[in-house]
Amino acid sequence: MSVPFLVSAPGKVIIFGEHSAVYNEPAVAASVSALRTYLLVEPSENPEEIELDFPDINFNHKWHYNDFASVLQDVEGLQEARLNTRELSQRIVSKLEVVQGELRKTLYYYAALCFCYLYVCLCPQLKGLKFHVKSTLPIGAGLGSSASISVTISLAMAHLSGHVKADKPELSLTEKKFVNVWSFLGEKCIQGTPSGIDNAVATYGNAVLFKREMDGTTNFEFVEKFPQIPMVLTYTKIPRSTKTLVAKVRELVLKQPNVIKPVLTAMGNLAVRGTEILDSLNDTNYEELIELVRVNHGLLVALGVSHPGLELVKLESDSLGVGSTKLTGAGGGGCSLTILHKSTTQEQIHQFKAKLESSYGYKTFQTDLGGIGCGILPRDLIPTGELYNIRSN
Repeated sequence: MSVPFLVSAPGKVIIFGEHSAVYNEPAVAASVSALRTYLLVEPSENPEEIELDFPDINFNHKWHYNDFASVLQDVEGLQEARLNTRELSQRIVSKLEVVQGELRKTLYYYAALCFCYLYVCLCPQLKGLKFHVKSTLPIGAGLGSSASISVTISLAMAHLSGHVKADKPELSLTEKKFVNVWSFLGEKCIQGTPSGIDNAVATYGNAVLFKREMDGTTNFEFVEKFPQIPMVLTYTKIPRSTKTLVAKVRELVLKQPNVIKPVLTAMGNLAVRGTEILDSLNDTNYEELIELVRVNHGLLVALGVSHPGLELVKLESDSLGVGSTKLTGAGGGGCSLTILHKSTTQEQIHQFKAKLESSYGYKTFQTDLGGIGCGILPRDLIPTGELYNIRSN
């Protein structure tokens, strides 16, 4: 292992099955290849310090190596945490709470806890390092930003501890599994009770069909390779509460079970068919995929989780004929995705994006659905400009 090195991980969108997944129906999530979190590791100015720099949220903190003494001396507790990777070690978390000090009273506490937990568990012998985090994902937009961050930290620590090499372009399945397991624990530090979907997509990339079982576990079926699909992602900047929207659907299910349960079942069937198409995508079934996007949005509208601001995006995409739009995530605001027709021109895409940005103040991203998951670049492969951009922003 040598520094500096750069790691990255993508964000994610739900393509099919949001809300119905809560009722044990299958759903599909996919990576967003162009929207990523980057983490640059390089030597710190003080060889006795560990520094975390996250300018996107105006956070910078330095820990002296001795700050972790009480944690590092608990050899038995750390060993137990490394062996039981299904749950956070509350023994280690409680010791790290003391280490965080005044950070416990700030919004940065959970990000710091994620970083420190992975550090003490995976590479506690190392010091004199600075970790720069930079994300092109909008924070809090439902695009898996916290999972993307957790995956980059997990990958960096895994590389520093020798569990992941940087001698090939893509991680092995064993390395990905290691990163995924530890990033899920990082997500638990930030989110409390994550599903494991966001970090799985950020780690493995491409797409995943997931289904929550009655015992609370989640089964994953990975779609390893499919052509990247052109889309426009729109961030409406409209705030929404996932908790409130989930409760709203639950109330509807209780009031109208005979009407709404078939809608949820239809969404599950749609997710399965969508996965089949993604697994063998070609010119013939591409338009069927776009049709399923349209149908899924209609079902979400029936559940009452859309928003006038999201319907404006759909109206504009339909008017210009660029593709099919659906909300992604909890709805009620947040983001939408528009899968583009293969015949859509760059001129039409420009018109679509310009209309959404100038008329409604939305933020749009022309990107691809799918693509690689987490990855690592050694120093000799990192463009000099990239190093400067991550350090200076």
